[in-house]
Amino acid sequence: MRISTKCSIAIHCLLFVHEYGGEGKVTSDWMARSTGCNPVVIRSTVSALKKAGILDVRPGTGGTRLACPPEEIDLCRVFTALEPDCLDKLVGLHPNPSRLCPVGRSIHGVLESTYRKVHRDLQASLRSITLADILEEYHRADGE
Repeated sequence: MRISTKCSIAIHCLLFVHEYGGEGKVTSDWMARSTGCNPVVIRSTVSALKKAGILDVRPGTGGTRLACPPEEIDLCRVFTALEPDCLDKLVGLHPNPSRLCPVGRSIHGVLESTYRKVHRDLQASLRSITLADILEEYHRADGE
């Protein structure tokens, strides 16, 4: 069970845009240097965040800015912008339980119900953490 590195790259970019957007034009090359990723990966990430209404990108060399306040950007919104079905695919079911076995006949229904609860709980947890919370943690860590 794993959330891909796309999400940590996106959060890194969002922090970077927030911290340096007022100092100059935040470009994909600048974010690529900070993240250690290829600029193509950054452009793809920024594009997904733009489509989700999280980032505002000015054409050409205009730079990138947050499209909304950090308090309105939660982890669930970021994760689903990058991987729309990541939460749905978080826990899978084995495909071929025996229909001849009492456990095999009912296991999918039992697990689907259980996994729906896990999905709802994880979604609620991700929605409870915002970019503002992460920025606060960043500033605490940076100040040490």
